[in-house]
Amino acid sequence: MQKTFRKRIITQIGILTEDIRTAKTAWEKFLGLPSQQISQSDGYAQTHAVYRGEPLEGRIYQVCFNFENIELELIQPVGDVPSYWKECLEKNGPGIHHISFAVKNMDKCIADCEELGIPSIQRGDFPGGRYAYLDASDSMNVVLELLEKEQEVLS
Repeated sequence: MQKTFRKRIITQIGILTEDIRTAKTAWEKFLGLPSQQISQSDGYAQTHAVYRGEPLEGRIYQVCFNFENIELELIQPVGDVPSYWKECLEKNGPGIHHISFAVKNMDKCIADCEELGIPSIQRGDFPGGRYAYLDASDSMNVVLELLEKEQEVLS
């Protein structure tokens, strides 16, 4: 496992919100930034996302704030479709959802985590890469996200 996260690069902190517009405005004011664009994630046909072993139709609104060393992502689940985002928001309320690590060889990283009792709950593709959420809430009090990007692959 030490080799899996050898570089220890945290790339993103994800925050769940019930109202992305209000949260976005608050962060923009705090950071002194111009208005950022909110986007909506693609559906299953594009993402091939799976949640608890089933095709994921759930979508999110998201907006990202990029810093020199990390990205802050605000996330709001769309509608009542089951997803890990919705599950976490209902269970824990708004707040930090995940900490993301840049990885290469996603499948090996997931297998290494599962050996430690950290199961993969949701995974999917996005333009230029793929992601996986791993539930480390019992052992580490957090959800881990693995990000494997085509151009930014790290070991």
